Amino acid sequence: MRQSGFHYVYPAYFEAGRSRKSGRRIPKKLALPSVDVELIVLAARRLGLEFEVKTEARYPASWWGTPGLVLIKKTSERPKTLLLKELATKMKTLKTKTGSKRGN
Repeated sequence: MRQSGFHYVYPAYFEAGRSRKSGRRIPKKLALPSVDVELIVLAARRLGLEFEVKTEARYPASWWGTPGLVLIKKTSERPKTLLLKELATKMKTLKTKTGSKRGN
């Protein structure tokens, strides 16, 4: 059941191997080869966002793929497209800066 007041963010939105038609929601230049929920959570935390994690949820269009879903609380000043670009930019920075997807 969908929860109102949250943006649904799946790892599939950020995967470079996907086309826009198959679920990627950001520009190819911001996409990453592999994304998991932990990376999205780390980026959301660094951006100061309120979120919930659903580890067993899967992207409906590819239910066999990477599990997980991050529900990010909606704010009036940040539409979903901008939110996804900010998350992608932060994740890309975390991966390149540290050489690790966890940012440690």
